[in-house]
Amino acid sequence: SESVKAPMRTLIVCIFGLQVSFICLGIMQERVMTRPYGTGGEQYRSSQFLVFANRLVAALAADVALRFERRPPDTTPPLRYSYCATSNILSSACQYEALKYVSFPTQILAKSCKMVPVMLMAYVVSRRSYPIADWIVAVTVTLGALAFKLGDLEGRRPAPGGHVVSEGLGAEAYGYVLLVGYMAFDSFTSNWQEALFHEFGATPLQMMRKVTLFSTCFTGLGLVISGDAVTVPAFLARHPDCAVHVLLMSACSAAGQLFIFLTIQSFGALVFATINTVRTMFSVLLSFLIFGHVMNAGEAGGIVIVFAALSVQVMVKWARRRVREKDAGAGRKHSDSSLQEPKGVRTSCSGAACTDGRGDGSTGAGAAGSGGPASVAGASECGSRMRSVVALSQ
Repeated sequence: SESVKAPMRTLIVCIFGLQVSFICLGIMQERVMTRPYGTGGEQYRSSQFLVFANRLVAALAADVALRFERRPPDTTPPLRYSYCATSNILSSACQYEALKYVSFPTQILAKSCKMVPVMLMAYVVSRRSYPIADWIVAVTVTLGALAFKLGDLEGRRPAPGGHVVSEGLGAEAYGYVLLVGYMAFDSFTSNWQEALFHEFGATPLQMMRKVTLFSTCFTGLGLVISGDAVTVPAFLARHPDCAVHVLLMSACSAAGQLFIFLTIQSFGALVFATINTVRTMFSVLLSFLIFGHVMNAGEAGGIVIVFAALSVQVMVKWARRRVREKDAGAGRKHSDSSLQEPKGVRTSCSGAACTDGRGDGSTGAGAAGSGGPASVAGASECGSRMRSVVALSQ
């Protein structure tokens, strides 16, 4: 029936959009930062300009998308966005710079380890704790990433044709310092955005526009101060193919974030997490195939451990969702049998939001009582969706 076909078409669009956007983003990112341009082998240098271009296109995309979103205006004080915008700039700069010293597969697996700093930062910012199963998965992913790197004790460099800023373990260690910086700044960004969401109720698109506007202004000022505002356009003029790659990177980044919002809005954070895990595996495999990275047995074992742990995490989340839905169904049955709707008060539900005629907009999973299992499940799902948006869209 059409009621089944329409969501299925949307899901196919989301899967295809997420895979293409982020896989292309990863390929272009590695191409720009690790491969020379032109017959003279000139290397692109400015991570700051990449951040500027990405944030500028993302701000424009968010502004266009917001024209189709019928939501109340954002009441968050603009200055509050400047903190996470700054940490977002720093995390992206660390991510791009790290590619000069470590391979893209190494970076992808290291980024998977950000679950631990995100969970620690969540306690620092919001005093939120996580179940023991989440900690087991996070630690296992970290150990898998460590096993991947220990598989090559000599420190593997990029494949032939790739750019190496400097040789030796010292340079590679600096790459890992940059990755640690990325994880620390990104963890603060996601938790700060989530705190703003709970305090002021801004939508993800509203956050995206404000944060990217601040980031564009800050990085634009940095380009002027550093002189990259002159040198980078000159480089792009000498190498138009690099300009195309940067533009494609920015477009893929903005499109990917919009597909994240569409997926979570239509199907929930769990479906997005499943798609994202598959996408990450494809990104690593394509990097090995396209850029000629060499994999030994130790590294292969580390990759298996990481993606096995991520797959277990997705299965645990699905199991938790089934439990919440079961509890929500039990709560609805109990409410229907024990409560009678007062006369003169009209109850209506639309999606997950329920109102009882007084306009207080209590949110739940179709629950009649604000304190029942169904409403708790609804609140849990809402928090899970927001955490996925702010943590995974960076």
